[in-house]
Amino acid sequence: MKRLLSLLAALTLPATFLHADLVIVQKVEGGGQSGEQTIKIKGDKARTDLAQPVSMLTDGSTGDSVTLMHAQRSFLKVPASQQKAMIEQVQKMRGNAEPPKLVDTGKKEKMAGYECEVFTANLGFVNITYWIAKDFPNFKSVSAQMQRVQSASTSAMSKGVMPDLKDFPGMAVKTEMDLNGQKISVTVVSVKDEPVDANLFTVPPGYKEVPGSSVDLSTPSAPSASK
Repeated sequence: MKRLLSLLAALTLPATFLHADLVIVQKVEGGGQSGEQTIKIKGDKARTDLAQPVSMLTDGSTGDSVTLMHAQRSFLKVPASQQKAMIEQVQKMRGNAEPPKLVDTGKKEKMAGYECEVFTANLGFVNITYWIAKDFPNFKSVSAQMQRVQSASTSAMSKGVMPDLKDFPGMAVKTEMDLNGQKISVTVVSVKDEPVDANLFTVPPGYKEVPGSSVDLSTPSAPSASK
C-alpha cells in the first residue's frame, strides 16, 4: 500500500510542473521518503533526486522510468507497462466509482507562504487534501502546459484515477494522501526557472543495470487502522 501511495504522489506532483526547464524543491514527509527532494525538468523529461542517494529519471513521452542507485552505481529500468499495471490495480480497488473530483471545503489556510484554499478528493481508499494557491506565480502558463501534457502516456494512464488537472483553480503547494492513517505529504519549497543540463537525464557511465526481479524498491505494506 505504501508503494501505491508513493505512485499516487508521483502522479500528483511531477506532472503538475511539466514546463520548460524548471527546478523544484519539495519537502516529503512519510512513506519512508522523508526529507527534501529536487525535481529537475527539461521538456518531457524529469529527474527526481530523493533524500536518500537515489534518483529517478522519467520520460513523459514514453512513460518509462529509470531508478539510479548511486551507492551501488547501478540502475533499474521500469517500463511504462509495469507502472500501468500498478495504476490498473488502483482502478480495480476503486471499482466502478466515478472519477474523483475536487471538493471545496470552504477552508482557507496559509501554506508554504501562500494563502491557500483547501480542497479534498476521495479515491475510495485514499483521501487526498490539497492546499491550492490561486495566486501562485505564473500559474496560468504552468496550467496551460499541464493541459498540453495530459495526453502524455503517464498522464493518460492516470486518467480517472486522480482529479482532472483542468479542475485545479491554482497550484497545489501541498498535497497530503491518507490511507488508513498512513500519510504522505509533499510541500513545494521553491520553483525556479533555470537551465537544466540534458545529460542529467541519462544513465551515468559505469552504472550497471540490475534485473527488476532482484531489487525491491517498495516499502512494507501500510498497517491497518486500529479500531
